[in-house]
Amino acid sequence: MQRYPKIFLQSKNNIAKRLSSENFLFKDALATINDVLENFDQYWYDSRRSKPNEGKYVRSAAKSPSLRKILKLINEKILKPYDNMVPNFIFGGISERNNIQADRRLLGKKRGRTLLKLDIKSFFEQISEQRVFYLFYEKCGCSVRASRILAGLCCVPRGAKGSNSSEKILARGFATSSRLALWCNLDIFQHLDWKIKQKLNRHDPRIAIYVDDIGITASRVDDALMEDTKKFAINILEENDMNQKLPVHRDGKTKIIKFADGAEHLGIKLGRNKLSLGWRSRSRTDKIKNAIKNSRKPEEKSDLVKKYRAHQRYKRQVEKSLV
Repeated sequence: MQRYPKIFLQSKNNIAKRLSSENFLFKDALATINDVLENFDQYWYDSRRSKPNEGKYVRSAAKSPSLRKILKLINEKILKPYDNMVPNFIFGGISERNNIQADRRLLGKKRGRTLLKLDIKSFFEQISEQRVFYLFYEKCGCSVRASRILAGLCCVPRGAKGSNSSEKILARGFATSSRLALWCNLDIFQHLDWKIKQKLNRHDPRIAIYVDDIGITASRVDDALMEDTKKFAINILEENDMNQKLPVHRDGKTKIIKFADGAEHLGIKLGRNKLSLGWRSRSRTDKIKNAIKNSRKPEEKSDLVKKYRAHQRYKRQVEKSLV
């Protein structure tokens, strides 16, 4: 079975043709690509959402119409068409899959379930430009030239803008990053899914990967087996020989908790054949409700009411996701 998309781009002209449309002619696409390649370093910047103390820099192309457009089109016309090939245990960053669906998958059919939560450290920063190049060249059938262009447009130097680092990594925040991160790590994710199902074979094992959050659930497992599964899964992610090492947080982001004790994943509480809002969402809803009662300004109150309604719609979506 074909695992990777066959993109088959062979040149800059091929890329421009793939990105063109009635409203964005080939000559305009080619000119825009040339402009972006020539001025790439000037067209992106570090967003205020960056977390320098964690080594996480969110890159933005919002102030550059050219780079923003090219990244958006690469995402929509080169990567998005293959979302239907993504395995059904992977969610986040792709069409028609969200955190609610990810948590719904974890519920399983048997009672007495336990959740193992794993969180990958600096997920996007683990993916080098070479790995993105390898994806396009080796896995997706693109030429060396086309692969270098695509990888170069989607990656930036490690560290803060201006670091002059010789190491380039996937740009956290670019429109293309979530899908590329998924495809670059597909082999390890497939391997993890397969090995976990083997290890927990008689316990209705389920796995759901949402960007850098991994949830694993099983029924009627003792503490020792789940603890062993945690070590087993971390070893697969960190010590594999697929050149896709993904370090895992050892702090509170990695934990084992029984559904009966209030297990939450991706901001949602997991229950017996049902989902409900997690405590953070409930707390935010309560704060908005109190702010509406205390508000005396019509415009402020109107904005708060809109936020409250949005929270209520989300609540209905979560609670409607029954197995």
